[in-house]
Order: sequence, then structure tokens, then C-alpha cells
Amino acid sequence: MNTPADKKYRPAVIEVEGISAYYRDNSVLENISLKVFQGEIFVIVGESGCGKSTLLKCMIGLYRPDDGRISIRGTDLVSAEDEELQQVRKGFGVLFQSGALIGSMTLAENISLPLLEHTDLPAEMIDEIVRMKLRLVNLSGYEDYLPSELSGGMKKRAGIARALALDPQILFLDELSAGLDPVTSAGLDRLVKDLNAVMGTTMVIVSHELNSIMNIADRVIMLDKSTRGIIAEGNPREIRKNSADRRVYNFFNREPH
Repeated sequence: MNTPADKKYRPAVIEVEGISAYYRDNSVLENISLKVFQGEIFVIVGESGCGKSTLLKCMIGLYRPDDGRISIRGTDLVSAEDEELQQVRKGFGVLFQSGALIGSMTLAENISLPLLEHTDLPAEMIDEIVRMKLRLVNLSGYEDYLPSELSGGMKKRAGIARALALDPQILFLDELSAGLDPVTSAGLDRLVKDLNAVMGTTMVIVSHELNSIMNIADRVIMLDKSTRGIIAEGNPREIRKNSADRRVYNFFNREPH
């Protein structure tokens, strides 16, 4: 199994250089720079309203920052034309907080959507890929279920299966454990670590769930609402133990301000 030490020497697959983002003339992010390395689990943390989801949307090309540059495997998302951006997006999968499954479609139909849109594979092969992706997330046999027939944790697993449909090199996950009980959250943490270990998929995760952060992250950055920047970066266990910044210490030790 890969260790954090192994991952530290791998190349950067995502490079964010000095991005700033504004919403209705209000600054949300200012001069954010970071790198995500191949095969690591990289987690973005911080209190509510600090810009975690905005940063994620910038990194997947849904929101263009007002300043700076974002490169994924050498392609600048900020300056890319729509066609080039679509090509880059084929190389990563996304799971939004809601799961974003289409309620009127079965799990098999939901997972097959990226394959139908971006490939010319025959129906038989698509069906096999769908079954394989459901096996990966421990949902074998649920092909014909509707999202409404699943628990919250199962919906998240199905969303991961769809995000993996095109065998992406990078997986973006927004608030994976939000709203789930501790047992279900722990199961999702284990799934994330297993997928990362077996497939080598680079993962960028937005989370405020401290237990999950400590369980899965190779490296974290912490955003701050007041400075609109990064106030901590590194291994979460080392940050919890050694940070001299009271804001960081309080967050990682569950202490009130």
C-alpha cells in the first residue's frame, strides 16, 4: 500500500497559483496557491463560509477565478476554451454534496450517463462497466434501484460509482460525510482509502468532519474566513499537535473560539 512518504515525491497534477474570487464585489478567496500531488488524498478544511466550495468549483472549472491560474496536468482551466475544458473534465470525476443522482433514473442509468455521453462503447460493455463500478462501492445488485430507495450513505456510494465511470485520474468530493451517522461515515472513509490505495486515484475532498479528515487525509489546507486565505497546510495530525495559530488549534482540537 502507498504511504504518505511515497506520495510526497510524486509530481503535482493540480497547481493553483495566486487565485482570487469575488462574489458581488465581496472577496471570497485572495491569492490562494497550492499543489495537489499524484495519488494523494488532499482535503480542504475550514469553518463555514470560508470559501471551501468556491475553491472546489474553481478547481473543477465551474467557476472562473477573477485572478490567478489553475493548471490540471498542464492545462490552464482559467484560459481554456470550452472544448478544451470539456476534454480536461473527462479526466476527473466529481461528487457533489447532494450526490446529484437523477431521481427518475435507476442507479444503472445514472452511472451509464457519462459513458453514453463521452464514449462509443456498445451497450453490453457499458452494462458490464456499470456492474463493475457498483461492485467497487459495495452496491452489487442495486442496478435497478431508484435513488429514493437508498439510504443517505448508499446514495453517496452510488454517486462515487458514477464519478468513477470514466476511470478518472482525479476525484473531487464535496462534503462526503455531511449529514451521515458516524458508522456510515466511517464506512465511506474506508471506501475512499481503499479506492485510493487500489486505483491510485488522486482525491481532492472538501470536509468539515474532523474525524473523517483525520482518518483519510494525507495532507490538508485550512482556509480562513477573515483573511480569505490559507492559514495552515500539512499533515492533519501534525497540525493538530503543533500549530501555534489559535484558529487552527481550535479547529483541529474541537475547542471553541
